[in-house]
Amino acid sequence: MHDILIKNGTVIDGSGEPPKKADVAIKDGLIAGIGDFGEQPATIVIQAAGQFVTPGFIDITSHSDVTWSLFDYPGQESMLTQGVTTIIGGNCGTSLAPLASKEALDAMKKYTDVSRINTNWQRMEEFFTELEKHSLGINFGTLLGHGTIRRGIIGSAIRALTQEEIEKMKLMIDEGMEAGAFGFSTGLSFSHESVASSEELISFLKTLNPYHGLYKVHLRSESKDVFSGVNELIRIGRELDIKVHISHLKLLGRKSWDFVENTEAMLTLAEKNGVKLSFDLFPYVRTGSLLYQLLPAWAREGGFEPMIKRIQDPALKTKIIDDLKKLTLHYDAIVIASAEYPYHAGKTIKEISEIGNESPEETILSLLVANHGRVSIFNKTIFSKNLELLIKNPISIIASDGSGYDTTAAKTGNLVHPRSFGTFPHFLHHFVAKKKLVSWENAIQKITSIPANAIGIKNRGLLKQGYAADVTVFNPETIRSRATYANPYLYSEGISAVIVNGVVAIENVALSGKRAGKILKRT
Repeated sequence: MHDILIKNGTVIDGSGEPPKKADVAIKDGLIAGIGDFGEQPATIVIQAAGQFVTPGFIDITSHSDVTWSLFDYPGQESMLTQGVTTIIGGNCGTSLAPLASKEALDAMKKYTDVSRINTNWQRMEEFFTELEKHSLGINFGTLLGHGTIRRGIIGSAIRALTQEEIEKMKLMIDEGMEAGAFGFSTGLSFSHESVASSEELISFLKTLNPYHGLYKVHLRSESKDVFSGVNELIRIGRELDIKVHISHLKLLGRKSWDFVENTEAMLTLAEKNGVKLSFDLFPYVRTGSLLYQLLPAWAREGGFEPMIKRIQDPALKTKIIDDLKKLTLHYDAIVIASAEYPYHAGKTIKEISEIGNESPEETILSLLVANHGRVSIFNKTIFSKNLELLIKNPISIIASDGSGYDTTAAKTGNLVHPRSFGTFPHFLHHFVAKKKLVSWENAIQKITSIPANAIGIKNRGLLKQGYAADVTVFNPETIRSRATYANPYLYSEGISAVIVNGVVAIENVALSGKRAGKILKRT
């Protein structure tokens, strides 16, 4: 007798094969078979006529760990209700382990208030042990974060590593990979990591090779210097013969939009020539980014504390304002999303400057000082045609670049990017069902088997006998995101059932309250 039988659905198994009418049987947390099971009995029968039955979606670029939402909202309902069954953390150079010193947590300051965080682990293995005590709604795996390890070794110093420090870095990578991390990530646009040269990166990234680990990078530049960042990644992938991946690939700002075709051509050529390369993107034209990153690099150097001191220095403040005025920023399009004190969430920089009777540039600096640097924004800087071009690329993956929440998060007064509640339904509704940029079978690949292969997750990402029973059932006619920039805390529509490790987490469009997420480790 089967535990679960999904009847009469249209199966898209994640392999790229065309959809087919079939039943899916589940037993002991695994896919027991796909075919015609007639009237065979099952403890739970899910009727899926007129619906697609697919592998559970895999979000390869999640920040649920470093925003602490994995602990604040362990059910990760905003992800489950999108059809997501697995998330990967440790992105953009920041992970929750290993913690070589108390300074390691400073890498999280841009995401959350670290003063409220308690940790009882140092090594990756200890972090996994603690996380297993929490009842997670979805599966979680992680990368090792460059910034976290670097700060744990040298604190807030911004300089090249010594040979002795490189050896410590290699040791910590080795220990983390042995414990089950899937790879290593960098955030090379952030000041503490940007000083690492290609040669320094290569010196310790070679540690990934025996583990077949992934190197995942937030590029040094996502605008005018994008080519050098992409070249660096390709070089590392080729020289070390390791898998490489670009997180949230995008070209920011009108002056950079014309670079997209050459960027895509570079990636496609490298992949065809044997570099094991992939990239992901989120399907929105507005970014969810950090306000302080609008400041010139010299003003941001060293982190929030030195940055705020510079802002408070009259002469340096004037210089920062002069530099901001050279950027041609559209202050009526930059919306405050969240802050330590969320009085202005939902308002544009222009609106706030008019209320405060000061220039938009002065408003930016005032907000940063008042909120100790932690201010996030929505900013429309991505060209829709570029987004569509990248979605159609065969090696592209769709990922959220967001975090998981439940609807009670609205009580904070802050806004989150709608991608945290709607990335995957929005992609499937707008770009697949409506615009038909890719076929359904290719679209499902981009959110199941391709990310599973990129990250190195085994036995997930396909509907295949013996694979883990992570399954999403949705109506292709009604699936859509309800989340907006003004009101992001709305669950998606059209997802009728989600199964995590053989346990029904969503049934008849309703959350069951059952949590069956596992800690996924590299094997």
